[in-house]
Amino acid sequence: MSNAAANLNDVILNASELPVLPVTTQKVLSMMSDPDVSIEKIKRLISADPGLATKILKVANSAFYGSYRNIQNLTQAILRLGLNAVRSIVVATSMKNVYKRFGLTEKLIWEQMLGAALAANIIARQTRLSDPEDAFLGGLLHDIGKVVLNNEHPEKFAEVMERVYNDGMPFSVAELEVFEFSHRKVGAAVVKKWGFPENLERLILHFEDIEAIKKERYFLNLVNIITLADRMCQKFGMGWRKTGTVEVDFGSLPESLGLTPETLKEVLEKVQLTFAQGVELF
Repeated sequence: MSNAAANLNDVILNASELPVLPVTTQKVLSMMSDPDVSIEKIKRLISADPGLATKILKVANSAFYGSYRNIQNLTQAILRLGLNAVRSIVVATSMKNVYKRFGLTEKLIWEQMLGAALAANIIARQTRLSDPEDAFLGGLLHDIGKVVLNNEHPEKFAEVMERVYNDGMPFSVAELEVFEFSHRKVGAAVVKKWGFPENLERLILHFEDIEAIKKERYFLNLVNIITLADRMCQKFGMGWRKTGTVEVDFGSLPESLGLTPETLKEVLEKVQLTFAQGVELF
């Protein structure tokens, strides 16, 4: 076995020691796997966690979900949002528990994860090429492997970040030079441990392997949506420190998603406004 393989196995093994998701989150995810779950059951479960119930009411009343009236109780909030959106909010609210420390590096990673989730949701709603909540969850968790690497090897992760920001090196190249493997495999192992659907595990594992997903149009659209969301995070400095003065290039992503220059401009305006409010929501 090579040293790189051994190191990867060690990181994945240590990832099993990550803080588990809160009990309420685990129960919500388990309930959501039942297609016949009732809103009443979800409401009773969430009601037992006052902090989470308050968070869902806050998000339900936010402009992000297009609220046009004051929602005052949890039943109204769940009906307004839909069960998939409730799942997204529950998972996003739980993510800070995963970090072993929360300094500047962790803040940047968290903001990038949340920014990608918010932007991907907006892009998916505009293009209608994926479920907006699939896009939100994929955006939120596609880089969860970075959290693990930073938790377990903060010095080496800091070296990766130095190469990205000081040398202008792409993250994927820098992490291979330092760790000799990608955070994608680690992230896929983590979401599998947490009991997320297999499709999310596959999305993370093959995120940069277009050959593996190009025949599955839904997956390809989802990857393109999240990739564009990442670049919007870079453009607006959401969890990223922009390097140099070069403008962020969206490449052919907008066209591949059917976004005209006019609709892209609208999406960018919505994303920028949401970034200004989104961190406070979660």
